[in-house]
Amino acid sequence: MRSQMSYRLIQGDLSFKFAAAHFVIGQGGCEHLHGHNYTIEVQIYGAQNEDTNLVVDFLELKPFIKTIIEELDHHILLPKNNQLLTIKEKGEELFITFIPKEKRYIFPKEDVRLLPIANTTVEELARYIAKQVRPLFDMHSNISKIEVGVFEYKGQGCWKVITPENE
Repeated sequence: MRSQMSYRLIQGDLSFKFAAAHFVIGQGGCEHLHGHNYTIEVQIYGAQNEDTNLVVDFLELKPFIKTIIEELDHHILLPKNNQLLTIKEKGEELFITFIPKEKRYIFPKEDVRLLPIANTTVEELARYIAKQVRPLFDMHSNISKIEVGVFEYKGQGCWKVITPENE
């Protein structure tokens, strides 16, 4: 019988990068629109699968994560759930207003990703991406924990930890 040892699988790769523009809405108002070359790392904890001796096959994991990243790459990221923003669609354009200061933006709809988050901070982006990788728990019953790291640049980022029981 195989031992139930736990392993930590790290999937951080140069291809797990995406470039995106955003602004953070904070207590002092709204930052200027700016961009980052984000880096994503995923760490998966679990036992080896008895049939394959793998926690998760990298050949399966890599394209799964790349699909999530490609959806964000070279887009303007906007929070759909922020009460200080109004977002109106007119034809092929999005009209964004930061209510307190009447600051306005007009973006081509195809260049924007409206995300179901409250702000475009690394914390919220890590939570969003962690939700996207959550199906791995259903695909692999041997996974006990997943950590998703989102970094604006080396040394500045956030990790979101999820288990099958929590978000």
